[in-house]
Amino acid sequence: MSDIVTAIWGIALLVTLLGCIPYGIWIIYTAVKKRWKRLGLQIGIPIIAFGLLAGASAIVNAGADERYLEGLYDTEVDLGPPIFEYDSERAFNGDGYSISVYELPSSIRTRFEAADERLLSEYPKHPSYRDHWSFERWRRSPFDGKFQEYLDFALSTYDAGNASELTNHFEAIRSALKSEGSFYAFFYYRPSGCVGDVDFFIVDLVGGRLYSFNHNT
Repeated sequence: MSDIVTAIWGIALLVTLLGCIPYGIWIIYTAVKKRWKRLGLQIGIPIIAFGLLAGASAIVNAGADERYLEGLYDTEVDLGPPIFEYDSERAFNGDGYSISVYELPSSIRTRFEAADERLLSEYPKHPSYRDHWSFERWRRSPFDGKFQEYLDFALSTYDAGNASELTNHFEAIRSALKSEGSFYAFFYYRPSGCVGDVDFFIVDLVGGRLYSFNHNT
């Protein structure tokens, strides 16, 4: 969600919390006085306002998602439903693990089959909410062993015990990255000298899969 929409929702929530008691008393008073037209407005206006805010929020979020994906893959993207998805429970501070697996969208396949200097030197774009993270641009497989700790962190063996299908996807990913025909990129954060947070992305042209990981500790 964008910062603007978050701020709007925050203000709306604060106003609601501060005003709900006196507003409720006003509604009760209007009902007691049997002023039905005014009562309808008192009830209807907040509902309409909430609906408009929710609609605006959905539009802004959809646009933000489109820009985020284009910033990752340098092309317009329609992911469609995931083939596989796993999300662990999140702690209050955001710790957790997520993976999404998709059929490789045709737009991404076309872009990466024609991978050029622009794609490999400028993408993925660094999203604003990851300003304090470092990153590696798109690279061709075979996988460079100097990044092994980031891949191992992304392919969390702990979570594999919670979802048996994870192991199959991990094996497919490691196999794809050993040979040519795949691309990988990632954002990462090392809060105390070791990997603590990773967003990892893999485009597998041969297997026709798109993988997206997030792992936080």
